[in-house]
Amino acid sequence: MILKHMKNTVQLSLLLSIGLLLLSVPAFAKPGIPAVHSISIQQDNIVFNVTSFGCSQDADFELKVEDGQRITLYRTRPDLCKRAPMVIQIKRSLQEAGLSMQRPFSVINPFSPPPVKRKGKPEKYPSKGKAGYK
Repeated sequence: MILKHMKNTVQLSLLLSIGLLLLSVPAFAKPGIPAVHSISIQQDNIVFNVTSFGCSQDADFELKVEDGQRITLYRTRPDLCKRAPMVIQIKRSLQEAGLSMQRPFSVINPFSPPPVKRKGKPEKYPSKGKAGYK
C-alpha cells in the first residue's frame, strides 16, 4: 500500500515537472530534437509519442541523460518519407538510461499536439442521391 502511494506521488511529481517544463520550452523543435506529443511511464520504460511520416523506426532515436535528471530524445536519422503523419511510440528502459522513479527528471524536448487524423478525402460535390444534390 505504501509503495503504491509512493509510486502515485512520484508520477504526480513527474507530471508537475513536465507541466512546468512546458511553460519554459519554446513551442518549436530544434534540428535533431523532435517535438514530443506525450510521455508516459509503462512497466519501467519511458515512452515517447512522436510523429513519423512512414520511415521512422525505434533505432532512429537516441535518449541522452545529462546531470542525471535532464533527458533529451534525439532523432539520429531524418524521416524523409511522404506518408500522412502518424504517431509512433519510442520506448527506452529507465534503468538502461540511468533514470529512477525515485528521482525527479525533466524532458528537454518541446511538446506539441499530435497530427490531426483525416478520414478520407472530402467530396467537392455531393453524389447523386445525397442531400444538396439537384
